[in-house]
Amino acid sequence: MTAREDDMKAMTRYLVLFSMLVVGCGDSNEGDGDSALKCDAIGWCTSWESDQAAVTDAPALKGGSVSDGLYRLERGSEDARALLFKGKSVLKVGGSWGNILGTWKVDGSHLVITTTSSCYGTREDSFNETFRYAFAVKGDTLYLHEDEFEDMPIMAWRKVDSLCQENASFNCKVSNCTCKYVANSSFDTSERCF
Repeated sequence: MTAREDDMKAMTRYLVLFSMLVVGCGDSNEGDGDSALKCDAIGWCTSWESDQAAVTDAPALKGGSVSDGLYRLERGSEDARALLFKGKSVLKVGGSWGNILGTWKVDGSHLVITTTSSCYGTREDSFNETFRYAFAVKGDTLYLHEDEFEDMPIMAWRKVDSLCQENASFNCKVSNCTCKYVANSSFDTSERCF
C-alpha cells in the first residue's frame, strides 16, 4: 500500500467519524418533520371525569423521559383533559372537542410546553402561551405540577390507548354518561355528545 493510499484511507475514516459526530450532535429539540401533529389530529367529547383526590404517590418531580403517546388526566383534578405527545409536538386535548397545539421540551427537571394554536374542529386560531411544569415519570404515569402557581395540585396523567377507556380513576359520575373519541381524522364539532 502506498503512502497516498494510506492517506486516503485515513481521510475516509476521518470523514466518516466526523459525519457521525455531526449527526450525533444535532439539535435534539428538533422534531422529525413526519412526527408533527395537526391541531385536529384527535377529537374528544365526554361527560366522564377524572378523580379529583390529591395525588399522594408521586415520585420526586426531578424530570425523566416522556415517550410518545396519549396521556389522560386521571387524578388530581376532576377535569377531562389529555396530552398527546408525538416527536416534539404536543396536543393539549380538551373534553369538549377543543385542542391546543404546540411543542414541548425538557429543561432540567421541567417540561416546557409552548403552544402555537388552538382549534375547535377544523377552525384554528393563534394561541401563544408557555406552560412550565415540574414533572416525573413512573411506569405509565406522567406527574405534572404547574410551577407558576404554588397552590396548583400535582396531577397524574396515565398513558392510554383510547380516551374512552373507563377505569376506577376515570369514569362517569353523572347521569348523562357519554364518551366519544375520534382519531386520525378531522372531527365534527357540531355533533353534541351530551
